[in-house]
Amino acid sequence: MNRTAGIVLAGVHRWGESEFDWLLPRPLLPVVHTPLICHVVRWLRDGGMPATGICANSISRLVRHVLGDGSRADMDLVYYEDWTPRGPAGCVRDVADYLTAERLVVVDATILPACDLGALLAAHEASGAALTVVVSPDPEVPGPGRARQVPQGIYVLERSALAHIPEAGYQDLKEVLVPRLHALNLPVMTHTLPAPLPRVTDMMSYLQVNAVALASVCHADAPPPGYQRVGAGLVHESATVSHPERFIGPFLVGPRTVIGESATLVGPVTIGADCTIERGAVVSGSVLWERCVIEAGANVDECVLDHGLRVAPGAGVHRAVRRARPNTLKRLRHRIWPRLARSTASSVSDAPSAAASAHR
Repeated sequence: MNRTAGIVLAGVHRWGESEFDWLLPRPLLPVVHTPLICHVVRWLRDGGMPATGICANSISRLVRHVLGDGSRADMDLVYYEDWTPRGPAGCVRDVADYLTAERLVVVDATILPACDLGALLAAHEASGAALTVVVSPDPEVPGPGRARQVPQGIYVLERSALAHIPEAGYQDLKEVLVPRLHALNLPVMTHTLPAPLPRVTDMMSYLQVNAVALASVCHADAPPPGYQRVGAGLVHESATVSHPERFIGPFLVGPRTVIGESATLVGPVTIGADCTIERGAVVSGSVLWERCVIEAGANVDECVLDHGLRVAPGAGVHRAVRRARPNTLKRLRHRIWPRLARSTASSVSDAPSAAASAHR
């Protein structure tokens, strides 16, 4: 029996009405061509946890479709659907019933867990804590004497702590479990990181998460399967690019994408599969999903483009989310999700982990 198992909190709530909030559930947003939740699951696997529980709600079917049972990645994934809702601590208690480990690593599915999992587990065990909370100094409080610590969405807890989470009702980790453990004189420790972990909260933070993951992949010892190094970036072997000397890295160009003459990429840029960047177009600081078309002379800067989006010739788009029309979106989802699920199963197993690469 493995002593430690993972739990991924993938329940979603749409907090706003912006175009970005309507794109996809945050755990499923593509980060360097792989859904964000896959980076989290891979981090747990690489940290020695082949058994992981996935707690989700309305996106349970899609998450299961993407990750499957984990067998292709040598993992054992179990799923718990939270419809009540139970809250983070309640979900941990409930999904832990399907896991046999005595120690649990709980991770929010909206972060890129770029930290040393081995060091975290060693510190937790040495402290004898019932619960360890990963924190970082509040970036809003300047100076070396920062007092406020901000939780980063990663927790390590002993199974014995689950007895202090009620079986019913909404139960939070920070606001319910931590005070309860303190009241019982059970040790709660913090593990401090030097800086906040990348987290998706809006369009600009999504671009930043992609930039961090992209830098890790581009600087890894070997490129992902099927990709080759071109200057400071990576291009899939099935892509067609003209004048790559006009590309400023880091960048990632997906399968079957075509980049025309005099087109320019200014990184960080991630371009999905089957895209077309026409003559003289410029794409900078952006993430393009699949089947996007940037027509001749167009300029796309710090943008997120949904599947199948087209930017007109000579148009300029800056700091914007462009979402497909609902009918188009529905049609694309039906076609793309099965293919994404197949490719993700392989990428979780074979592609280098962005989080692990960041610490090489």
